[in-house]
Amino acid sequence: MIKEEQLIEQRELREQLAGRVEVLEKVKSLLLIPQTDIATIKQVAEFYEVDIKTIEKITERNKEELKEDGFKLSSYKDFLNLQNVGLEMLKGKAIFTFSKENQLTVPMRGLKVFPRRAILRVGMLLRDSNIAKEVRTQLLNIEEKTSNEIKTHDVDEEQKLAIEIGMSYMSGNIEQFAQASTKMVAYKNRHIAKLKQDNKALTGEILTWKDRAKMNHAIRKLAGMLHKPFGTVWNDLYKNLYYQYSISVKARGCTPYVQHIKENEWDKVIKTFSAMCEQNNISPSEILNDANKYDGGIN
Repeated sequence: MIKEEQLIEQRELREQLAGRVEVLEKVKSLLLIPQTDIATIKQVAEFYEVDIKTIEKITERNKEELKEDGFKLSSYKDFLNLQNVGLEMLKGKAIFTFSKENQLTVPMRGLKVFPRRAILRVGMLLRDSNIAKEVRTQLLNIEEKTSNEIKTHDVDEEQKLAIEIGMSYMSGNIEQFAQASTKMVAYKNRHIAKLKQDNKALTGEILTWKDRAKMNHAIRKLAGMLHKPFGTVWNDLYKNLYYQYSISVKARGCTPYVQHIKENEWDKVIKTFSAMCEQNNISPSEILNDANKYDGGIN
């Protein structure tokens, strides 16, 4: 089971829970810039009940990680499409007025903004905030519940098959006993069997494929099919590599992290990518075979 301190210290664990933005509203009402799904650094500080300097320090130390969640510097032009909002251009800033009590000041140098995913990430990093601690508690509860549900399903299914084996053995029906035993073995090896059945890539030339541009192409295609950001799917791949094979690519150097994958690790990369496809009911064979023909470069 993941511990709170591990969540603060290990980026791979944060990646695992970064999409659980629904916990924010479970802990406390979250105020955002009107008509948007983003918050200012002041709003993030108010949510976590800390001063702005604390959020600035977290942001500076974890800028790269937060950028992957959508944290960025927005220009005043990014807010010009807001409806029924007053706009006053002053020296060095633009002021958007939503009501007498609600204004947004955007410096000409830009305004730091946080989407929900980045706000959640801050909560996983902040140590001295009771709200952040509650956010982490909620996240860990979800993770434990999900893990237990998966384990319970697996245990129930194995018990069912074990009973079937026992009943057939007691009845003396050798044929039923053999069938039940075969089903148990098949269940225990179901993930491997599914991959081998529907993925020529695992038994063909792509198993030794080492062209990083081709993996980039495959990830982009999968991202399109899942309607997810390109970078999110890459992060999912790195996260799964870490949990399945203890390969922490992000700890090896700067982006693009794919450049740090070692030659003898590519078979694990392909297997991990294939498993990600299978989890979403997508056949990896077509994607990987198409990528194997790709001649482009890394974007």
